[in-house]
Amino acid sequence: MKKPASFKSCIFIMADGARADVFEELLNRGYMSNISEYIIKDGTYGKAISVFPSTTGPAYAPFLLGKFPGRCNLPGIRWFDRRVYARKLFSLYRSRSYVGLEGFLMNYDIPKEIKTIFEIVPRSVSILNELSRGISFGGDKTRFLRIYYKIKSHFTDRCDEVDLAARDILINSLKQRPQFAYVVFLGIDTYSHLYHPFHNKVLESYLRIDETVGLIVKALKTQGGLDETLIVITSDHGLTQTHSHFDMLGFLDNLGFKTFYYPNIFKHYADANAANMVSGNAMSHIYIKGQDGWERKRAFEELSELVDALLERPEVDIVAGVDEMGRARIKSEKGEAITWIDDEGYIRYETVSGDPFGYTTLPSKMSTDEILRYSFYSNYPDAPLQIIQLLESPRSGDLVVSAKHGFDLRARHEKPEHRSSHGALFKEHIVVPLCINTRLSREFIRTVDLYPTILTLLGFDFPHGIDGVNLAD
Repeated sequence: MKKPASFKSCIFIMADGARADVFEELLNRGYMSNISEYIIKDGTYGKAISVFPSTTGPAYAPFLLGKFPGRCNLPGIRWFDRRVYARKLFSLYRSRSYVGLEGFLMNYDIPKEIKTIFEIVPRSVSILNELSRGISFGGDKTRFLRIYYKIKSHFTDRCDEVDLAARDILINSLKQRPQFAYVVFLGIDTYSHLYHPFHNKVLESYLRIDETVGLIVKALKTQGGLDETLIVITSDHGLTQTHSHFDMLGFLDNLGFKTFYYPNIFKHYADANAANMVSGNAMSHIYIKGQDGWERKRAFEELSELVDALLERPEVDIVAGVDEMGRARIKSEKGEAITWIDDEGYIRYETVSGDPFGYTTLPSKMSTDEILRYSFYSNYPDAPLQIIQLLESPRSGDLVVSAKHGFDLRARHEKPEHRSSHGALFKEHIVVPLCINTRLSREFIRTVDLYPTILTLLGFDFPHGIDGVNLAD
C-alpha cells in the first residue's frame, strides 16, 4: 500500500561544488545557524557519494532522474558518439559540450523512458538548471536568462549577484506553492575555479546559502507551510586546487593522432582518428579509431601502450576501459583490477596486481550496498561501481582518465584559467555534504538515493529500474 505523503512540498538547494569538509567546518564553527536550527536539528546531516564523472550536469542526473549518468547515456559535460560520427558527417548527436548553447540539448540526450522528477511532480520549479525535461513553461524560471546568468557567473567576478538573483527567484516562486523547487547556486563552484576552494569569496558563497535558508523559513512561516516543506541541501561534487594543467590534447597530438576536441570541433571534423572530451577538467574520455573504423569500441587490451603512456605521466591517476570480456579494467601506478556486475547483480572485484585504488580488504563479491559501505571512508569511495556505470554508456570513451590531486587534464582553451578542478574519482571530488530536515534510515548514502526518497516523502511512486534506494523507510 502506498504510504501517505510526509510533506506537501520540497525545496532542493543544489550548492554546486560544495565540499563536505568545508561545509562541516562552517557548521561546527557556528557559521550556518539557519541550516543548523531549521534543517539539521530535527533532521539529518551527513556525507553522500556523488558519481563519476563528478561534474555539473551528469552529476545532477542522480537527483533528477534517479540514475547514474552512464545509465542515462550522459557520460560527461563533453562526449563523442563514435557510431554517429562514423555514419553521419553532419549530425547534432555526434558530439556534445554542455558548456554553452549545447547545454539546451541535454534534455534531448537522455532516454525518454527515464522519468525526470519534473515529469512526476506536476507543480515544479527549476532555477538555473539545464536538466529540466518535463518542467512546465512557467515552471522553468530561468528558461531565457539561464545562459546570461551562466556566462556572467563563468566570465566575471560577480557570481555573488547570480546567486542573489537565484535566491530572489526562488523566494518569489514560493508564493505559487510549488510541490518541488530545484534551485542551483553557482557561487561556490565558480569562485573555487577562479581562486581556490577555501578563498573568502567561496566561503561567503556557503554562508549565502545559509542566509537563503533563513529567508526560505521566513517566507514559509508567513505562508504557514514550514512544517509541510521538505528542505534538502547537497552538492554534485567537490573541488581541489589545481597547480598544474596537463595538455592531454598535445599529448595525443604528439603521438600522431588527429584529435577531435572542443572548442575547435572543425579542425578534424571529418578525418579525426581520436577524440578527447574533458569534464570538470580532472577527467577525460579518450576515443581511438580502430583499423576497422569508428563503429567498434576499442578494448582495454588493444590500447595497452596508450594506457601505459598515460600512466607514465605524473598528472594521471587512473585509467579505465572495457576489456575483451566486457568487464571494466582499471589501472594505476598502484596496481590493476577488473570489476563487473555478475548475473545475480553482485559486484565482482578482482585484482590483477596490487590494487589501483589502494584498497586492502575489499571482498571479491559484494552487493551495491556492501561496496558503498566497505569503501565509504577510503580515498576512492564507491569507485568500482562508479566506473562500471560510466562505462555502460555507449557514449563513454574507450579509455576514461582520472587526474591526480592538484592536476587537471586541460591546458588549453580554458578561459578564465581554472585554479581548481573536479570530475575525478577521489574523495575530495566525489564526497558531498547532505542536509535534510527529516531522519534518514541509512548511514551510507549515495546522491542517487535522494530521488526515490524525495518522491516517497511527497507521496509519489518512483519508477522501477532506478539506481537509488529509498531512505525514508
